[in-house]
Amino acid sequence: MNDTMYEQIVSAIENKELQAYYQPQYNPRKGVIGGAEALVRWIKPDGVIVSPSYFIPELEAANKVGVVDWYIAEEACKTLKELGPKAVKISVNFGREHAKDENFVDKLNKIVEKYDIDRSLFGVEITESYLAADKDAVIEWVSRVSKAGYTVSIDDFGFGMSSLSFVKDVPAEVLKIDKSFLEDNCQSEKGRITLEAVFYLTHRLRLTTVVEGIETKEQLDFINTCDCDYIQGFIFSKPVPHDDFIYMCTKENPVLNEHFDPISRSTAFGQAMMLIDAVYKKFSIIIFANLTNNSYHVMKKRNFIDAIIPETGTYDEGVGVVKSLSDEIDYPEIDRAFSRENLIAAYNRGEEKVLRIVRQHDNNGVYHRIAIEDYFMDNPDNDDIFMVCFIHRVEYADEVYLNNTRPIND
Repeated sequence: MNDTMYEQIVSAIENKELQAYYQPQYNPRKGVIGGAEALVRWIKPDGVIVSPSYFIPELEAANKVGVVDWYIAEEACKTLKELGPKAVKISVNFGREHAKDENFVDKLNKIVEKYDIDRSLFGVEITESYLAADKDAVIEWVSRVSKAGYTVSIDDFGFGMSSLSFVKDVPAEVLKIDKSFLEDNCQSEKGRITLEAVFYLTHRLRLTTVVEGIETKEQLDFINTCDCDYIQGFIFSKPVPHDDFIYMCTKENPVLNEHFDPISRSTAFGQAMMLIDAVYKKFSIIIFANLTNNSYHVMKKRNFIDAIIPETGTYDEGVGVVKSLSDEIDYPEIDRAFSRENLIAAYNRGEEKVLRIVRQHDNNGVYHRIAIEDYFMDNPDNDDIFMVCFIHRVEYADEVYLNNTRPIND
């Protein structure tokens, strides 16, 4: 590319022809704006709009797209400043040339600080095209951006061939799912299963999800069954200019969304997620154990006791931790019920579970009633004895108890 296009873009910036448009990202159930993507539009004096697809690829090929990226970044900060307490996170696309800029974070900090913007409100979007650069350098660059307090999003997930590798290696927090997944309008079984798998991946990786290109009610209904965080698509809003976006964030009522029944219309994936959420709310600690191999792994830990519970270890060590938190009077019963040898014997007798209530103390020495529930599991592909352990408090408010029953005062 000669400098003609670059010079035209610089001139367009000076003449205020280059403008930031904002496509809102909606919470799909509440119909409220939770974020936005800042997009560039070149609007000539005669009103003709030049598509970014006309000039961005040329600038990228010449490693000169930065002039547009930084301009839009500053426009986004101005908008965030204007929104004040109504501000939502605005994400800006940055071309892969920035991955080689050691001063990128410093430059971004200066713009954000100039407008006194909370860094958590500014997002950095990258695409798989970054893999064309040095992979290790990209990972290091994203890490610096994230550590500086900015949210990094992977854009267009699913559009390229190396998506899974990119998501696995890059420490991003948001995954934007490409509209190509919606081409069959979410009507084919294969398409729905593929999307379910994508959402399962994102939930397991604890990533925030944004689905792009939602245009129809059928697409919206299905995405709602997958527990999507945000939707960016024409069904809610097309990209809008600055003034319209300000109005939408400050004055507009929530977008009306037809009542959606997640139970009757949920997919198997959606139902499983609701069940998992319910289980996680009930139990403070969930542990998977392989009794045959004498091992365990903590799946969830939110205990009232600030004790260090290793995420993994031998099962025998895990029982030792339980005993260390318990009243000595319960030691014999803990051994009878939960020693690995006795659990294996219970499994071989055909028992499905082992349940005991023990007394465990908190950091102040106060004892609480704790239920430990062990459920045996079979694996058709493995002869080992597996078990899931659920641990939770069983002390409740007085009104929970019936027939004048009250908790025992210890």
